[in-house]
Amino acid sequence: MLTIKKIFNIIGGELKDAHNKEANEINDFETIYKFVNSKKTAYFSPNKETWSRELGRNKNALDGNDLVNKENGEIGLIITENYISDLKFEIPQIIVEDSVQAFKQLAIYIRNQYTNPVIAITGSMGKSSTRMLITSLLGDYNVLENRGNNNVRAAIYNNMLKLIKNPDFAVIETSMNAINYLENTSTFLKPDIAIITGIGEAHFSTFKSVKDIAKIKTRIFDGLSSTTGVAIINKDTLYADYLIDKAHENASNVLTYSINKDAKADLTVDNIKYNKGSIELSITNQENKSEIYRLNTISEGMVSNTLASILTLKSLNLPIKQELLNNFKPFSKILALKEIHAKTHKLTLLDDTHNASLPAMINAIRAFNSQTKFYSGHKIIAIGKISDLGRKSNETHLKLVEELENSNADYILCKDNELRQVVNKVRNKNITWYPNKELLINDLKYLCNEDSLTLLKSSVTGTDFPEIAKNLPNILRDNNIEFDFDDLFKKLSEVGKSYIKINNKTGEIVEEYNSGLSQTIEGMGPLIYYLKSIDEKLENRIINLKSWPTNNAKKGYFEGLEIKTYTLLENMTESPYPSEIYELANELFKNHADRKHYINNLIKELKLSTSIATNLTGRFRIKDRQSYTVKDLFEIYKHYKYDLFKFSNSFVLGLKYKSGFIRGKEETIIFTSYNDLEYLKSTIDF
Repeated sequence: MLTIKKIFNIIGGELKDAHNKEANEINDFETIYKFVNSKKTAYFSPNKETWSRELGRNKNALDGNDLVNKENGEIGLIITENYISDLKFEIPQIIVEDSVQAFKQLAIYIRNQYTNPVIAITGSMGKSSTRMLITSLLGDYNVLENRGNNNVRAAIYNNMLKLIKNPDFAVIETSMNAINYLENTSTFLKPDIAIITGIGEAHFSTFKSVKDIAKIKTRIFDGLSSTTGVAIINKDTLYADYLIDKAHENASNVLTYSINKDAKADLTVDNIKYNKGSIELSITNQENKSEIYRLNTISEGMVSNTLASILTLKSLNLPIKQELLNNFKPFSKILALKEIHAKTHKLTLLDDTHNASLPAMINAIRAFNSQTKFYSGHKIIAIGKISDLGRKSNETHLKLVEELENSNADYILCKDNELRQVVNKVRNKNITWYPNKELLINDLKYLCNEDSLTLLKSSVTGTDFPEIAKNLPNILRDNNIEFDFDDLFKKLSEVGKSYIKINNKTGEIVEEYNSGLSQTIEGMGPLIYYLKSIDEKLENRIINLKSWPTNNAKKGYFEGLEIKTYTLLENMTESPYPSEIYELANELFKNHADRKHYINNLIKELKLSTSIATNLTGRFRIKDRQSYTVKDLFEIYKHYKYDLFKFSNSFVLGLKYKSGFIRGKEETIIFTSYNDLEYLKSTIDF
C-alpha cells in the first residue's frame, strides 16, 4: 500500500490540494483516463510533448489533462506536469517537472517492493497467446497481465505500477519496443522467468535481419537474476542455439521445449492429434506416464505455446490442471472457426486476421490443412500481406510459395501488391490476385459453398484485408447464390451479363438489365489505350511490330510487321489481338509505372472501379482478377461518346465474352459479358 504522502516523497514535485488527504491510500494507477473510477486510483496524466518525446506516444494524442472530466470526484490522485485548476472537487495533485521520469521512478520503486514471481514473454509470434495460456493455467490465483495486447514501454511501466495490488503472479508480454536499444525495460521489470516464444521474419522496416531481431529479443534475459532466474526458449525457432547461449549469460537455469519428440529439449510432445476444431497432445511426465492435454485450437503454434506454459508452471512447482487448459480460449481472431448459416447452406470461416509474421502465416496455412478433411465443400485460402517487412518484403513473401503449393486449398485468393509476385510463382493451384477487397468478397460469395472452409489471414495494419474478415460473415449470411457450377469464371461471366440502353439524343438511360450484378472477367486495357490515343491525338505513322510473347506468324503477327498506328487504334475497337495491344501500349507509355499512373488517374477522374486493368492486355488470366461493370462503361461513354465510334458503330472488348458499346440510330446499348452480339444488335435499330 502507498499513501499520497509516500508517493510524493518518492517522486518529488509539488503536492497540492491534499490537505487532510496525505494519508489516503492509493492501490492502483492508470495512464488511460477512462479506467479511472476510484478514489484509490492515481491518474498519471500523459503530457502530450513529454510522452511523445520519451515514450513514443502518438503525437496527435490528446494531452492527458484534457481528458479529465472536471466533474468527476472518483479520482484519488492526479500526477501531472501542469496543475488542473478548475476541478469541481478538490483532488490531490502532484505537479512534477517530468511526468515520464516520475512514472518510471515510481514503477521501479513498486517493482522492487514486489516479491511474488514475475513472468516476462517476448517473441515474433505467440507471446500474447502464451501469456493468456499461462494466465489461464494460473486460474486459481490472482494474476496481473497486460490489458489486451498492450505491450510497449509505457504499458510495461504501468504494469509495474499495478504490482502495488500484490498479485500472486504477474505475467507480462513485452514487445520489441519495450526491450530495444532505446531502453530495456526488462532490467527494471526484473522477471523471475523470461520466455522467448520464437524468432521470425518481421519488423524489417526497423531491423536489417532476423539475427538482429534475435539479438533484441535476448535483451529480455538481461533482467534475470543470475542465481535464480529461469529462461525458457522455443528450440524449434530460428537462432535457437544463439538464444540459448545468450540466456546462459544471464540465467542459472535455461529450459527448452519442442514439438519434435526427438528433439533434445526439456519438454517435448509425444504425439499431436488434430480433431475438428481442437488438438490433443500427449506428453510424458516425470513419472514416465503419458498425459493427454486437449486444446480448443487447431494451431500447431498454440501447441508450442502450450509447451512454454507447461514448462513455466513446472518451473514454479505448480501442478497443470487440465480443466483450466481445456477451458482456455484464445483471442477471437486467432484461428477462430466460425460457422456461418447462409440462406441456403452453412459454411465455416477460419479467421486469423489479428496479426501476421511469416511464421504466423505459415502456422495458419498448416492449421487450415489440418482441418480440411473435416469439410466436404470448397477449401479456400484468402490472404493479405505481412506488414512491417521493409526492404525484405519481397523476399519474405516469396517464402509463402512452397506453403501455398503444398496446401490443401482448392482456391487461393490473394490481396495486396506484395502478394502479386507470390501468385505468379505458385504452380498447379487455382490462385488469383485481387486489386481490391470488393472483388475478392464478390468471388468468395460464389466459392463459399455448402460445408466449405475458408482461411482468412493477414496483418492487422497496412492492409484493408481485416475489413474483409469483419464484413464477410454478414455478407455470407445474406448470400443466396446457388452453387451449380464447376468453373468459377464461367459462372461469373454468366452472372455478369448485363446491359443498359441510352437514348442517343437525351443521353438518358431508357432500359437496364441486371446492371446491379454486372461484371467481367477481363480488363479494359484496349479501351484505355484507345482513350489515351484520342486524348493525345496520336499521330498516324507506320511502325514495325516488335517481339511480343503473343506473336504468331500463322495469325499474321510477327516481329517487323509494318502496321499503321491508326490501324492499331481501329483494331482496339474489335477485340484486338494481344500483340496489337502490346504495340499500342508501347507507343503510348514510357514504362509500366507511366501506364499505371495514367490508369490510376483515369480511374480517379471518371470514378471507375479500381479493378478495370490489372494486366497490360486486358486478357483473362486466372492469376490476375480484373473486372469492370456496365456502369464503368457508361461513365466512359458520357465523356467519350463521340470518340468511341470514330471507326465504326461499335466498340467491342473481350474474346469469349464480349463487352462494350453498340450505337444504333436512336439508342446505344452498353453491355458486359455477352457472347451473342447479334442478339444485342437486334434489340436496337442498328
